[in-house]
Amino acid sequence: MAIEVLSEIVANQIAAGEVVNRPSSVVKELLENSIDSGANEILLIVKDAGRTLIQVKDNGCGMSKEDAQKCFLPHATSKIKSSEDLLNLTTMGFRGEALSSIASISQIELQTRREEDELGTKVIIEGGIVKEVCDVSCPKGTNIFVKNIFFNTPARRNFLKSDSVEFSHINEEFIRVALVNTEVSFILYHNEQMQYRLEQGNQKRRIIDVFGSNLKEKLLPIEENIDVVKLKGFVCKAELCKKTKNQQYFFVNGRFMRNNYFANAIERAYSNLIAEKTYPIFFIELEVNPRNIDVNIHPTKTEIKFLDDKLIYAILHAATKKSIGQFSLVNELDFTAKPIEMPIINKTSSIPNAPTVSFNTSFNPFESKPQIKTYNEVEQIVLPLNLTESQTPNKTILFQLANKYIVSQTKDSFTFVDQTRASEKIIYEKLLQNDASAIESQRLLTPYPHNFSPQVNCQIPEFIPVLRQYGIEIKYDEKEKQFLILSKPLSQNIDECIDFIEEIISSPYQEEYAEEKQEAKAMRLSKKLKIKYGEKLSDYQMQTLLSQLYCLPNCQTTVDGKKIIHKLTIQDIENQFN
Repeated sequence: MAIEVLSEIVANQIAAGEVVNRPSSVVKELLENSIDSGANEILLIVKDAGRTLIQVKDNGCGMSKEDAQKCFLPHATSKIKSSEDLLNLTTMGFRGEALSSIASISQIELQTRREEDELGTKVIIEGGIVKEVCDVSCPKGTNIFVKNIFFNTPARRNFLKSDSVEFSHINEEFIRVALVNTEVSFILYHNEQMQYRLEQGNQKRRIIDVFGSNLKEKLLPIEENIDVVKLKGFVCKAELCKKTKNQQYFFVNGRFMRNNYFANAIERAYSNLIAEKTYPIFFIELEVNPRNIDVNIHPTKTEIKFLDDKLIYAILHAATKKSIGQFSLVNELDFTAKPIEMPIINKTSSIPNAPTVSFNTSFNPFESKPQIKTYNEVEQIVLPLNLTESQTPNKTILFQLANKYIVSQTKDSFTFVDQTRASEKIIYEKLLQNDASAIESQRLLTPYPHNFSPQVNCQIPEFIPVLRQYGIEIKYDEKEKQFLILSKPLSQNIDECIDFIEEIISSPYQEEYAEEKQEAKAMRLSKKLKIKYGEKLSDYQMQTLLSQLYCLPNCQTTVDGKKIIHKLTIQDIENQFN
């Protein structure tokens, strides 16, 4: 078979797969270009989660007519001129791949003007082919429209996820750029609805504007300034730790970075302060000599290699421990709070009378005690497993050991049942059978208000049907401008329910929740909704749990093979004394 050189258009479409894999990739590249242009005002408009339109408008330096055409050519960039420049990168972009890749798989309209030019330039490109170049009247800066992404590669367009998932990725890219560029104001519209309006300010103000005022009193400043690295930012108090890592942000020389190694340094500083499998929240900016890092590893530029990574690890760990120790126990003074009104004692007023003591004169300790109420008369607390009392097994002698095990006694043996593993197995089997009673919901007597972060708020309406499947009912209070939780899974407290909502909606997990197989979903939910160790159970709850457990085809072990039931005979006990 003869070797042929691919056409420029086909080659660009193939190369675009590394740079542009979804609409959020376009948003990232365009926002970074706006930052590099020196803009201090950036407007992002998105329609249909980027499928129909992605528009980025800025007031940056703009481009000349010649540069406006060149910028869409492969490997065309104004950021570097030689390989030596790669060692001193101070800009977001430098590879010269983004615009050519975007142009090859979309329809683009570019309007740009420099301050010294009377007229700007308009360039229209479709599928990598230039359709029109002309002069146009436009404000200083750049306004770029990316329409119908992947219109000429329908197979890739079909692989895009739902609008909620795709917009969550766009939202995350927007936040990453906005958090570190606090001197720039940002506005984000999605389907003509404003999602963010972020004014210029400091880092703390920007974090609060993005993630909500609930972080205001929880942010602990962190700062170190040495030759190897300058770091500043905020970590959060241990009480605000999350079950996911979706609010951990590292920035290196203004660029977002993923680095599990450095994240571990911060997480270790919280040892013995947070629960297992919970993670701290942090927003940390690192300033490092460009010669000591390598960002040219992947087109996304989120992976960075460090020359002094071990030293930076130690500095991060020490600085975090210092911040926690220095600031975590000190609350900020809130000068906006209302003063405490102290009662004024009137010296002329009379002295209050001493309280009287009353007692039951008819009480007789020698009278026979009233009979204890029967089991049926006791107020019953229903398990998160929909079973009526008529379905419970015959009553046996039951008691709870260490709030972990249900112990049933027969004539010659004791049976120990792990309550957590038993409930997990029951919920798992019910979910596999699509049993609606698997996740029992509890209606709250009083709706619980909660201020989620704007990142979560903007996505909750699309997830209301999904949340309802998980036993959560939530609505928006127009008057108070906040969400109200009306019902929650019976096995979760309100804090666990809030974490559950944020986990479902957070961008790293949306695809997992939307598309995972039935077995995986049942496994995940059963682990989250199971009865916890240390939870006190009533007689009715214990009876119900055992009844449902013994009805399962395999009640001895969990899905992952852990023992649920252990039987100990009287003889086994006697053998321990021989």
